[in-house]
Amino acid sequence: MACAWAAGPFANAPDDDMSRGLPSTSGPRHAIVGSLALVYGTFLAYIALWPSPIDRPVSPLLGRVIEELHERGVPAFVNYGLIEFSANIALFMPVGILLGLVVPLRIWPLSLMLGPVLSVAIEVVQHTFLSARYATVSDVIANSIGATIGVLIAASARALIAERDQRVIERREALTALSRAT
Repeated sequence: MACAWAAGPFANAPDDDMSRGLPSTSGPRHAIVGSLALVYGTFLAYIALWPSPIDRPVSPLLGRVIEELHERGVPAFVNYGLIEFSANIALFMPVGILLGLVVPLRIWPLSLMLGPVLSVAIEVVQHTFLSARYATVSDVIANSIGATIGVLIAASARALIAERDQRVIERREALTALSRAT
């Protein structure tokens, strides 16, 4: 038996399960992922479209925390820019996971492009319609990194599940063949 990664992370498409007489799990999965996407999409829109920088209320506190960290020996490169960049990565990881779960298996590489496209769209909207917000290339880069990490997490999970499912299917088919032979 070959690893699921040998033929690509999504070698076992759900259509294959249907041809084997197995029930499809895509309906409940799509409902759950769709619900999560709606909730997270609302949260992301709230953050992205807030008229002023979302961190403005905590900016003085964050500055003091960074100063305290530096006084306690944390390197100077740990600054506001690094924290903001890291926060953007973390913010877009769920986007990538959801994209990696919702995009059909036969076109899964598309999910790698959708995160950066969404990030560019958000930055264009901020630049065009939100005068107090700053559209930056570094935000697009951080968001794209986060989305890509998320897609890779989803791809890995789907590949592991596909491999496990393949073993279960092969075991079931072997037991069925054995019971027919006896």
